[in-house]
Amino acid sequence: MRIVLVHGGWQGGWAWDGVVAELTKAGHEVWAPTLQGLGDNDDRAGVTLSTMADNLIGRIADKGWDRFVVVGHSGGGPLIQLVAEAMPEQVEQAIFIDAWVLADGESINAILPAELANFARGTAASSPDQSVPIPPLFMTAFLQDGSEELHAQVEPRLVPSPGGWLDEPIRLRTAGTGDVPSGYIFLQEDRAVPQELYRASADRLTNPTTASSPGSHQAMLTRPVELAAAIVSVMS
Repeated sequence: MRIVLVHGGWQGGWAWDGVVAELTKAGHEVWAPTLQGLGDNDDRAGVTLSTMADNLIGRIADKGWDRFVVVGHSGGGPLIQLVAEAMPEQVEQAIFIDAWVLADGESINAILPAELANFARGTAASSPDQSVPIPPLFMTAFLQDGSEELHAQVEPRLVPSPGGWLDEPIRLRTAGTGDVPSGYIFLQEDRAVPQELYRASADRLTNPTTASSPGSHQAMLTRPVELAAAIVSVMS
């Protein structure tokens, strides 16, 4: 199976390296791009959810894959919704990993806890390029199961996220992923936000195949073997 892995905020495609290795060993062809605005030297000004989606869709189209599974983590959820809507004949399944599933006209900030949404909006408004810096709680709430050594490796690689990714309302023609089959993986030790918010996102999908996997919000970094197995388990 061909699989596109879409990362969440403040990181890049590198966050999936361990998962890519496991899925590749299992015989899958895997691509984990770094999203627009999340490269080390990217210009983040003016980057929004829709420009990121257009960029990602164009890059997938350039690969020429006729069928593939798209997997989105966290803020990657709305992006894979847009991929599924733009490429319904090619997307075999859309799988969300503790990721946001938005309704038409809704933004990520609109469903985040107020503390996180206010941090994102406030810091973006005061930033010259409208970017959101790494949250102070990243290591303790997003990656609390990581070792000090892993924290030291990850922290220098994190980058600010485009504020428009979080604050631009999504535009969808259909709810969830439309007619594209879906899946949802719940991370068992995720402390980034209350678990019921992930459940609410999963409830917006039509009959998703579900699974749970150990690890924090950044389980792709701390439990890649188990997360790769969970992805395989929910693939149609």
